[in-house]
Amino acid sequence: MGEQLGQTEATETFFAMSKLFQSKDMMLRRMIYLSLKEMSTVANDVIIVTSSLTRDMTEKEDSHRGPAIRALCKIIDASMMQSVERYMKQAIVLKKLIVKFSKAGFRSPYAYCFLIRIASNLINEEGEGTDSPMYDFIDSCLRHKNEMVIYEAASTIVSLKCVTPKELSSAVNVLQLFISSSKPVLRYAAVAIQYPAAVTACNVDLET
Repeated sequence: MGEQLGQTEATETFFAMSKLFQSKDMMLRRMIYLSLKEMSTVANDVIIVTSSLTRDMTEKEDSHRGPAIRALCKIIDASMMQSVERYMKQAIVLKKLIVKFSKAGFRSPYAYCFLIRIASNLINEEGEGTDSPMYDFIDSCLRHKNEMVIYEAASTIVSLKCVTPKELSSAVNVLQLFISSSKPVLRYAAVAIQYPAAVTACNVDLET
């Protein structure tokens, strides 16, 4: 068991951690969010970090938005509830937009790639599984007619932590076709992916 911080120690640590918001390191930023939530029940004057969390929720960096909302909801009081609710609604709207536009279709393959990346970030942020609409959209892009979109979807699925070896099979099949393609750019793209240990089929093809 870890050592329990007292109120004074927790408050001092809480204030010191607020300076770490300047860091761009993603792993450190995630640790900050988790620590703020844990210490918010012990430390005094935790409301001081609300400006930093609010700034993270309005940044272009998608991976900051979800954790920042959850951390802020843990420390705010009733007077700030209305302002936080607005950001939460924005996050929900973003999910709905992905579902809507994925059904409507785009002319530009770049738009599909952009949505795939947003969907991937949402899956990782919210801890969603392969039964979510976000994953269904990414999986559907494996059957797109544009090779760039197919590659983006396959490489994303391979990198997701929530997929099982069985669920990787569709992405692996696509990447195996890329590896054996007559187009050098497709072969190089497939080789450049960092394959997890579960994807043994592609590793065998790479060796041969």
